[in-house]
Amino acid sequence: MLVGGCNRTGDPLIPESVFGHCIYKNRFSDRTECREYRGDRWDEAGASADCGEWGAELERGACEHEDILGACVLGDPERVIRVVVPGSDAGDCRQQERGCEIFGGGIFVPGPVCGGDDLPDPVEGTVFQWPVLECRQPVEGEPAGQGAGGDVCTWSMISGCTEPGRYYGDYASCDMVRTQRPYAAVPSPQAPVADDPRLADPAYVAELEWVTAQASACACVCCHQASATPEGAAIWDLEAPGNWINTFTPYGLAFAGGFLDSSLLGAYAAADNNGFDRASTGLPSTDPERMQAFFAAELAARGLSPEDFAEAEPTPAPFYQQFIFEPQRCASGEGVAADGTIAWEGGSARYVYVLAEDAPNPGVPPNLDLPEGTRWRIDVPWDAAPMASRSVRYGAVPDGARQSFPADGSPAKLVAGTTYYLYVLADIGVPITRCLFTYSG
Repeated sequence: MLVGGCNRTGDPLIPESVFGHCIYKNRFSDRTECREYRGDRWDEAGASADCGEWGAELERGACEHEDILGACVLGDPERVIRVVVPGSDAGDCRQQERGCEIFGGGIFVPGPVCGGDDLPDPVEGTVFQWPVLECRQPVEGEPAGQGAGGDVCTWSMISGCTEPGRYYGDYASCDMVRTQRPYAAVPSPQAPVADDPRLADPAYVAELEWVTAQASACACVCCHQASATPEGAAIWDLEAPGNWINTFTPYGLAFAGGFLDSSLLGAYAAADNNGFDRASTGLPSTDPERMQAFFAAELAARGLSPEDFAEAEPTPAPFYQQFIFEPQRCASGEGVAADGTIAWEGGSARYVYVLAEDAPNPGVPPNLDLPEGTRWRIDVPWDAAPMASRSVRYGAVPDGARQSFPADGSPAKLVAGTTYYLYVLADIGVPITRCLFTYSG
């Protein structure tokens, strides 16, 4: 997700100041790109380190290209990365938009080649709505549920699933789920298969029906079933004519089968998710080995194998970069002051953590958002105003916020002379300050 927008006219949503850029070949798309660092919060160390992750060296000035497909805008309004993609083939525009917004977590701003006269302001994203356990009576004609009073209980979460054999949309809110990941209606880039001969094989059809039922019981339908979405399915579509599995890209097949590490997307334990496991496969399943076998066979049908993805880094890439991020010292004035006031840069926040110096970086719910070493965490619900810097004191919960850790009582006191880790997010997946400070007491 992105906090802010961009244009070429100096609109404050994208800073006019340019710290530098670097040119490299994207290891995923094999295209040349130019990574531009904008905003006053960039420094030599940060921009050079980011360039180094792409095997490039930082240069001064902005990116310069005659023809560009567009730009993928990432970051927060005061520390923007604008990835400029050169090119002159308008046929590449959809692929670039998909890569930016679906896999990169950014906002694609089309250039003249892709029909944009300028780089207009993108639409701001929705605020992450925290999952709830929804318990509903069974749909008429279905058997009693496993919950109290025969209810069917389902997490309204992107990794949530209802009871096997039921349809997720009958038992949880897809509108809530779509706030938890970027959604866009993106047609599959795969060429349609008019007549898939495998549909004449009863054994294959039986496995396909099982996979379809598994996917239908999970929140996948909220983005990947055309009739359940606001504007259409995102790449693969459970309602595609013929064999819907053919709408998967090779990447999607590897993801669904668990041959790409997607654990950073978070998962419930199967016992808390109606028996569905998402830690072993990207597509949740009550039988991960069976699901893996199905998607390994799908890869084989396209001349590929799980081994072709063995060297891939964990996905999605933005979550992996957040996972391996190494914090540096806070800027002057940031951190927790002697009187407990907490100060950060980057704008208003919905999540504020104070952690031990060596604590892992917080990830996403339901299982990665409270890492070991958390000393204190407060949140602001999606429908309340976020917190401003210096409006929070350590251990005191502001009006409209809630304390997520510790569950009860006050947090442990900070010790003078000890270094702690301040981690502040504008929203889930959108960190704005991540730095180390020494408490003066």
